[in-house]
Amino acid sequence: MNELVRGEGALARAWLRCRGLAQRARSLFLYLSFSAASNAVGLLTTLFMIRHVAPQEFGRLAITLGALIVANAIIGLGADNLIAINKTNLDNEGYARFRTSYSHFALLNFALSQCVVVGVWLTGWVDTLVLLVPLIALTKFFVSMASIEYVMEQRAIAYGLVQFLTSVAAAVITVILVLWVSPKAESRIAALLLADVALLVVRYGLRPTVISSWHFDREAFRRIARFGAPLMISIGPGYLLNEADKVIVARQLDLASAGIYGAAVTIAGFMLTFIMALLNATVPKIMAVLKSGTESPVRTTLRYAMKFCGLSVAFAAIFLLAYRLAATHLLPAKYSAAISVVYVLVLLMQLRSFYAVVGTVTDYLGMTNEKLAGFILAAAVSVGSTVLLVPRLGLFGAAFGTGLGYATLGGWLMLCLARRRPLPLAA
Repeated sequence: MNELVRGEGALARAWLRCRGLAQRARSLFLYLSFSAASNAVGLLTTLFMIRHVAPQEFGRLAITLGALIVANAIIGLGADNLIAINKTNLDNEGYARFRTSYSHFALLNFALSQCVVVGVWLTGWVDTLVLLVPLIALTKFFVSMASIEYVMEQRAIAYGLVQFLTSVAAAVITVILVLWVSPKAESRIAALLLADVALLVVRYGLRPTVISSWHFDREAFRRIARFGAPLMISIGPGYLLNEADKVIVARQLDLASAGIYGAAVTIAGFMLTFIMALLNATVPKIMAVLKSGTESPVRTTLRYAMKFCGLSVAFAAIFLLAYRLAATHLLPAKYSAAISVVYVLVLLMQLRSFYAVVGTVTDYLGMTNEKLAGFILAAAVSVGSTVLLVPRLGLFGAAFGTGLGYATLGGWLMLCLARRRPLPLAA
């Protein structure tokens, strides 16, 4: 009798395990399908622009989008992970209060940022495109908030539709503006802004309730700032890690080379899309394990990193095989130098896969000071190696510089996690 009961229990556990694996596989498939479709639209848009926009304009676009990364961090104080953490730990009412306060915090940062940008623009030191950067960053903040909520609620279809429809809208508007208005970087920037605004209107309606209800909540703002301050300081190092390669290429080579390198980065971004899709499917599971306290953070990190990186490498192999067959047909002669750079970028992006997992764990545990130190160290390694390698290896040197930076960041955070004293998990 006991053996029968044990057998039935084993079958039940096996069934639950298979059911869980099937649910995770379905979630990953949905995230990857929508992400792949969105990235395919983005890739087609990039190829369209490559054929209709001069490399110099592509260089302006790459540098402006790099500035947008900084602006995104400023608007939300780099504390986007608070959305996922509070969505996991707070009840519905508590989370609603947090979301309102965080939205008002972002509006305040936007107003201050826009004033600063206008002042800098008046000096004549920066491109006119910079005037649109704070507004685009604000719209990205609200789109990102909605997306993270979908991820934590495990609503993969809703998340995918948000991502895909935004990409389609941006692509359509880009084609219209480039062909009938101006084949310049301004057309793509305007398209990205209009697509995000259209999506927010569809989601929230025409009534700007968040803006009309704005108020200064000192205590809520203080809590957000306390979490995000180290991450805010890391904006500079984060920019250097992710975007300095393009600026260094433009300075040490020329703006056309920066445009070619930017095209290679955009194509290789299909790999980054897979990493983000896989991360979206994995984050709720990682945070649930960390919240339960059933195993140590180090063990959780290593267990998920092995699975994560294994899937990432497999996808990279498939992507590069397909790219090898299509590369010469996708890129015109003036961008031929970008073809081989894509291979290096995709291979080095595997370092981001490891960082994606360890960064998620350290964020949940509130290790923002350690993350700041890691970004500073990684930025120093990345910029230093890029400056040294670009004159010797050309565009490949920029790719290796960024890869070395992410290797440093992931290694540093893993070291900090391993040396962390066993304390109660963050609530």
